[in-house]
Amino acid sequence: MGIFYIIIVVTYVLAFLGRQSGDVKEYNFKKINPFFFGLVTAIFIFICGLRSNLGDTYFYKHSYNLLVLTGDAIGYEVGFLKLMEFLTRYSDDPQLLIFVVAFISNLFILLSLKRDATYFELSTYLFVTSGYYLVTMNGMRQTMVAGVFFYFGVKFMKEKKMLQYMILVFLLTYFHKSAGFLYPIYFLSGEKAFSKKIGLLILGTIMITLAFSSLAGTIKEVSGEYGHYIDSFNEGGAHILRAVIDGTPILLAYLNRERLEKDWKYSNIFINLSTLNFIFMVLALQNWIFARVCLYLSISNLILLPYIIKNYFDDGTRKIVYTGCVIFYFLYYYYDQVIMMGIVYRSVILGIY
Repeated sequence: MGIFYIIIVVTYVLAFLGRQSGDVKEYNFKKINPFFFGLVTAIFIFICGLRSNLGDTYFYKHSYNLLVLTGDAIGYEVGFLKLMEFLTRYSDDPQLLIFVVAFISNLFILLSLKRDATYFELSTYLFVTSGYYLVTMNGMRQTMVAGVFFYFGVKFMKEKKMLQYMILVFLLTYFHKSAGFLYPIYFLSGEKAFSKKIGLLILGTIMITLAFSSLAGTIKEVSGEYGHYIDSFNEGGAHILRAVIDGTPILLAYLNRERLEKDWKYSNIFINLSTLNFIFMVLALQNWIFARVCLYLSISNLILLPYIIKNYFDDGTRKIVYTGCVIFYFLYYYYDQVIMMGIVYRSVILGIY
């Protein structure tokens, strides 16, 4: 875990310097100094891309080796398979695949934070301590798709370019079929935050959660390749702390909903994405498979929470809340990844065993 502690500290400092030396732009955001942004991004990419273990890294390497040896790899969407085939022209080493996917996912997630974050250093800190950075080493294909979606998809939502948005989602389904879930998100993102329609969605989610046991068969049918997990896993769902963490930005946004609507032109997009993320995390309390959907949505929390902290607390309270956020997320990170999962990072290339 030592390498992750170093990442947390070094990227936080560099991101802070990047924000401090940036120029002010509209809606209380600042342009991040490109030099410091490049350093932060490079650290995330290289540590992620040069790993030798964690998550499903082994299985992707195994599939890559099979493709090299037999010319065939089973179980992947055609877009991802074509990417693998393209990479095999340049190297037989499966580390190339791991690095390229890490490059794409981390680059576009960080570009999204650079574009929309107020406290860029806090957003990058939450990126690691919320556990999302580790997930880029586990759900490789999905976080790659999520990073591309969040950068371009949110852009198309802001600009109200529905056709471009739909084409984007269509293309992303060729890399991970679950991206098809994102088609209706375009319409929900345009709804006023905390409107009756959003309220009905939350109510419906709660009802589905309570009735989960009787609906398990139906859910299995519509879950496609992940349907077998409904039957295969009996350890329950996500930890309640995860739902608390994802619900906190929503609560703060609700308390400041009128000011957010007035001050931030695109607040409805991020609030609604975070609300949907919370809804699916509530569902994930029953079965963790629903947390897969959150990978597309939870990036919004990395933007929404820092915005609220920066703009809706007075100077003295802001420092307390900011510090409390840093401490709480670190404690959660330690509990989740050290105590609960015992994460150990290894990299043959970096000499970390």
